[in-house]
Amino acid sequence: MRYRSVDNLIAQAEQGLKYRKRLGLVGAAVSDHPQLEELLFKLRQMGAELSISSLRMRPLSSIVLRELAKGGARTIALAPEAGSERLRQVIRKGISEGDILEAMDKVAEQGIKQVKLYFMIGLPSETDQDIEEIIRLSLNCKRILDSQQAGCRLVLNISPFVPKAGTPFQWLPMTQPAILNRRLSLLKKSLVPKGIKLKWESPAWSQVQGVLARGDIKLAEVLADIEEVSLAGWRKAVAKYQVDVDFYAHQRWDIKQKLPWDMIDSGTKPGHLELELRRALAQR
Repeated sequence: MRYRSVDNLIAQAEQGLKYRKRLGLVGAAVSDHPQLEELLFKLRQMGAELSISSLRMRPLSSIVLRELAKGGARTIALAPEAGSERLRQVIRKGISEGDILEAMDKVAEQGIKQVKLYFMIGLPSETDQDIEEIIRLSLNCKRILDSQQAGCRLVLNISPFVPKAGTPFQWLPMTQPAILNRRLSLLKKSLVPKGIKLKWESPAWSQVQGVLARGDIKLAEVLADIEEVSLAGWRKAVAKYQVDVDFYAHQRWDIKQKLPWDMIDSGTKPGHLELELRRALAQR
């Protein structure tokens, strides 16, 4: 991991402020920057309005939140990823429900107008009970926001889980679109009437991601022959080249089989991903 220096970032900000007043702080983990508080203070002194990508819930600095609020940040995004403690352990999220609710308290104190929470559905070993936990946790978060201030909107961004190459879940299947759609419907039915807004990625398009994420050379012809960027165009090309969508997206693969990306050295020790997969699936 490498951090840009504060001096370098300030120099970039000076250039950006020539064109617009609002600056966005973007990174894989913005709140991990060791001088974030100093950076935000200096940016505000320069007159910048601020927005920021998703923040870690633990630790969540009250100073960082205050500087963002003073800088005009209208939205704070946080990522619980899963509603249940068990599923957060499966994906090694490393935060408890107490951490999530404490983070909501801190955000509410600063008068932020919108809070986004990112969740995944279809995670390995997920059940309908885990969806009920998203509902319960979201309603608790809304109660905290409503108790601290009026007019703060809670928005849930829901994304279907897609297994990715080079991760412990690379051997596992995606959840079928029909199940994902049913669980999305449960979330919408339970949360929208309570004043919580939902945004979601299409399970059908997520299935396309799943095929591409675990695809091999057979996908090359499909990609080269797609006539339009649409589900219809994708399905037409898949049918033409007889690509087995179920194999790539929805089948569990044997840990011992050769994977399409095995020639890539990611620096991970052999067996580490398998060990992590066994640990994750042991969380029951």
